[in-house]
Amino acid sequence: MLYKLQTLVDSPYVLGSAAALLVLTIVIYLVARQPKAFKAFDAEGGGVIVTRKAVRELVQRCCSGLQGVGAAHARVTIHAGEVLVRVALRTRRTANLKGISSTLREEIRVALTENLGIERIRDIEIVVVGILDDSGKED
Repeated sequence: MLYKLQTLVDSPYVLGSAAALLVLTIVIYLVARQPKAFKAFDAEGGGVIVTRKAVRELVQRCCSGLQGVGAAHARVTIHAGEVLVRVALRTRRTANLKGISSTLREEIRVALTENLGIERIRDIEIVVVGILDDSGKED
């Protein structure tokens, strides 16, 4: 039994498969990795670059000013030059989620286009991840 296992490990097919798997993992990591910054728009002197962190901070400020939102975390991804924003919210128990989501989407869209000059926004997704009671603690 041990001899068969040793023969299998010494086989060039196993070694080749392991190497191919390692190369595939590295390629997927490099391709799927998100850039830290992206071109928001072209200006007269050249392009203007914005970091994903700046977008996250702006989105979180939009959320913090809304009545009914207790906490928010934004995730920004770039696909083919378009920005996708996913906002994870903890809302208050008494909050009107339909009203909050439409208002928040509009505020974020305006802030991204007017403040940062981002021209290509793919989507703004709102995800409710928790409900807070009136004191701010999670139910």
